[in-house]
Amino acid sequence: MSAPAGEVYFDPYAHEVHDDPYPYYARMRQHAPVYYNEEHGYWLLTKWDDCYKAFRDVETFSSTAGPALEAQQDANAGYPMFINMDPPDHTRIRQLIQSLMLPKRIYALEQYIRDKAVSLLTPHLEKGYMDLTQDFAALLPMDVISTMIHVPEKDQDKVRGWADDLIYREDGQFGLDERNINAYFNLGKYFDELATELSEPLKGGDDIFSAVLDAEREGKLTHQDVIGFGILLAIAGNETTTKLIGNMCYRLWQHKDQRQMLLDDPSLMGKAVEETLRFDGSTQLIGRQVMKDVEIRGKTLKKGERVGLCIISASRDEEKFENADSYDITRGSRDHMAFGKGIHSCIGANLARLEIQVCMEEILRLIPDYEIDESRLERTHNPNVRGFTHVPVAFTPKRA
Repeated sequence: MSAPAGEVYFDPYAHEVHDDPYPYYARMRQHAPVYYNEEHGYWLLTKWDDCYKAFRDVETFSSTAGPALEAQQDANAGYPMFINMDPPDHTRIRQLIQSLMLPKRIYALEQYIRDKAVSLLTPHLEKGYMDLTQDFAALLPMDVISTMIHVPEKDQDKVRGWADDLIYREDGQFGLDERNINAYFNLGKYFDELATELSEPLKGGDDIFSAVLDAEREGKLTHQDVIGFGILLAIAGNETTTKLIGNMCYRLWQHKDQRQMLLDDPSLMGKAVEETLRFDGSTQLIGRQVMKDVEIRGKTLKKGERVGLCIISASRDEEKFENADSYDITRGSRDHMAFGKGIHSCIGANLARLEIQVCMEEILRLIPDYEIDESRLERTHNPNVRGFTHVPVAFTPKRA
């Protein structure tokens, strides 16, 4: 994927890009900040200011074709998700869902998250090795989400497997294949049956899924909306948090001086989480549909074209952040773009922050000297989500 000097070529579907996209993004920011891929017909915005403006201009950059980069997709052909909506539909459903994600409801989960983290780490302490993704990071967020949407423990591996299959892309794969499509409809069928089964028993309950089902009974949400909500939480509330835990473990291992700072002063953890979100967030890009011709930096994006907002690049923009390519946990900047901006900013940001902070506190408390076997690291392959499927670690064994 190399290009001659002065030229830029970038393919977010290439596995080599998933290994390390940052040199590519730096090259684009310098030479082609508004980049057009002629092979597949989409634009990429890589600068902070351009992504920020696009996020806030929902009349020009629409979400109705979904967050993926693929062109000519019909995101509304399946189950409706408010992530794929523009106002007024988006406003109506987001306000309802946001009222369910109250801080007191989220922070009430802290002890549950901490207990779950400890319970997942403890069986491996005497052995002195584990896979931080498969044995921990892939399990905890799905468990937390399951407490919110009543997925029983016996079904969690199955639901997580479908979520993994839905986002996976083969090397160079552009568009959805049979594996992706089957996973989507399996998730839809599952949450259709779950919502139907739980509708009456959960009536008037105080948890999020009970409130969603109450909203369906009151006519504020359709049954299809409820199914879409379940699918969205299974993907966004699970995959991105799972991958971010792995990314943070990797970066702290890579930058052992930063890890030591956290061990010496655990109060820095909140800042460390924010720096990881900025430096190596799990969401790489978000797709939008151009609704009217618009000019950006001398380039004309035409109505109907697809554009990717490269938030992982924007958060490394040298014009926005000093020493942008340095991992500095004392920076603590919250003005990164890891959770998006504007009306589509991540509704689960507080939950993600809480999960990551608690998980990393327990990892550093119980296995502070973990070493990663870099030769056995494995990444997920998706243009939207960046992270590991396997993070094998060894550490000093100790009694549980």
